[in-house]
Amino acid sequence: MRSQRNVHTTDTTDEQTTGPTPRFEQPLSDNQIWTMLQTAANSARIMPIVEGDWESSTRSYKTSEDAARALVFDLSFYADYRFSQVRRLFKQTAMQDVFTTTEIDDIVEEAYSRQGGRSYPTFV
Repeated sequence: MRSQRNVHTTDTTDEQTTGPTPRFEQPLSDNQIWTMLQTAANSARIMPIVEGDWESSTRSYKTSEDAARALVFDLSFYADYRFSQVRRLFKQTAMQDVFTTTEIDDIVEEAYSRQGGRSYPTFV
């Protein structure tokens, strides 16, 4: 049984929202997110996963699925849990075949729950 979508984003069809709301009006573009991931303090953990070389990440992952899940969590944070943007960004990585669209959406929901809805703050 699938959980009800409760993530507050502009591309969700569920009118119900719970938890924290986004801290910004203007979402980050895909290019802004990629730039931030490449220059983040933890880019040595993230970028090898993006490139499909998850075993050389600075964090040890047991499987490619674990590494891909961590990447979806990171993408969710920067994309403010917007399902369509996270899906689109993930499909641009070398890990694109690890999860289906439905699995990506489920991981976005899990990320929202575990991260308490925290997202990258931008100021317009």
